[in-house]
Amino acid sequence: MKKIAAMLACVMTVGLLGGCGNSFDASAYLKAVLDNSYKNDSTGFVELEVGTAEESAEVYQEGLTEIVDSYLYGLDATDEQKAAFEETFAEILAGAKYTVGEAEKQDDGSYVVTVTYEQMNLYVPAIAIYEEDTEALMTEWTEAAAAGEEVPSNEEMMTQLVDLLKVSLDEAYANVTYNEAATTTVKVEIVDEYWTPSAADLETLGGLLFDADAASQALAE
Repeated sequence: MKKIAAMLACVMTVGLLGGCGNSFDASAYLKAVLDNSYKNDSTGFVELEVGTAEESAEVYQEGLTEIVDSYLYGLDATDEQKAAFEETFAEILAGAKYTVGEAEKQDDGSYVVTVTYEQMNLYVPAIAIYEEDTEALMTEWTEAAAAGEEVPSNEEMMTQLVDLLKVSLDEAYANVTYNEAATTTVKVEIVDEYWTPSAADLETLGGLLFDADAASQALAE
């Protein structure tokens, strides 16, 4: 689960050509990057000239593809299933709750931007739904085999299991809840002449927006 946040953070690290420090709005810049990557809203991305509408769409799609590939890693999902997962994750990302606050300029010229967020409780309930559904499906297959009835091929089984994985996400998101608001910070600094958000801070934020840590712990138990 944490790998998803890391991959998205890598894609989201979009630079803005550095100019006169006094005219740079770190909060607006960070909001533009977050809105484009989570909400598929390129308004700020284009207005601040971080990139064109076409480039913003590429950044968003790249992040979406990375998330799906990471989530389905090791599973033999079809192209149709991957496309369906992209639709699901697009809704999930759009549901992320964050508010970009004030930016404080540091002595080294960088900025630290406060972000208020409400963590989405998604993956833990999705895991519970998936485990229950797969247990029922496997029981069905076992009973069919014991009765001498036809059972799905390995390929068909994998297809059904991947479908259940999507169902679990859809059901969890349909009943999603959020934790109380909390805050974190993201550093924005000039790297190779471009204003750039900290990839590490974006990864931390990605993990805080969703219950990634709790889900990873549940899977390890």
